[in-house]
Amino acid sequence: MASWQIKCVVDSCKALIPFQNQIRDIKYRIVPYVGDASNNEVTIRQGLDQIARIRALRSLEGAVVLEVGSGWQPFIPALFSLAGAGRVYLTDLRRLLQPASFLTAMKGLKAHRKLIVDSLGIEESTLDEAVASKPGDSLDDGFRRLRFEYLAPCDCRKLVLPDQSVDIVISRAVLEHIPPQLIQDIFYDSYRLMKPHGLTCHFVDNSDHWQHADNSISRVNFLKFPDAVFRWTYLNGLNYQNRLRHSQYVEMLRNAGFEVLREDKEIDSGSLEALKTLKLDDQFRRFTKDDLAALSSYLLARKS
Repeated sequence: MASWQIKCVVDSCKALIPFQNQIRDIKYRIVPYVGDASNNEVTIRQGLDQIARIRALRSLEGAVVLEVGSGWQPFIPALFSLAGAGRVYLTDLRRLLQPASFLTAMKGLKAHRKLIVDSLGIEESTLDEAVASKPGDSLDDGFRRLRFEYLAPCDCRKLVLPDQSVDIVISRAVLEHIPPQLIQDIFYDSYRLMKPHGLTCHFVDNSDHWQHADNSISRVNFLKFPDAVFRWTYLNGLNYQNRLRHSQYVEMLRNAGFEVLREDKEIDSGSLEALKTLKLDDQFRRFTKDDLAALSSYLLARKS
């Protein structure tokens, strides 16, 4: 059995444990949250790249920004705040952000101070004041400094926000974990929320996430499984991957009414090589090899 399959079995067993969310909350009250510092720079660079793409079209000064799926550490919402956003909505299906994970993110931002201030063109003091954490500070104190509003738990298909109240909707490495119809509904609601000419910018990781911990398989290995088999890999819902390809996200944005301005994709040469011998499931045979091997998607669209 391959190492990714062993991990899959272990994670599936974990899914059988009752009250997982409550147990996780208790755990982090006892043991402080520790993020993965090795991934911080990648996340920050991708957030800065999203900001650069948006800034090429409009200023962020005073903009209302909404992030789909903010998770434990609000790196990218903080970057948008530092870039001038007037309000940043953070969203999640359940409340994940907590004081310890917020503090870890602020430390991660300070650790990459030069990269951030050079990219955003801001003073170091602006960053230091925004991410400062004093003894006794609450999560609300940090939210006020960064102009955050945390909407969790919430459903991004039907957010309780007024029509045409948001300038920009963003996400990073989130959409690939959401079922296709739900993504389409999220795009529809994003369109409703956006002001005229509002922008949406998404980074999607289209690779097989099981490969992240097992280099013995290719980054497109999951394309060989029929749905009935692949379903067994996400008995633990945290492991869900929708396996959508780049072109499908573009199509869904257009279906929601957006004008797609940029649809950049990074085609992985190793995956192109693997596809020469990989026996694809029938549902993926209609795609071009480049579409199948596009493992990163940057999507930028505008409300018509």
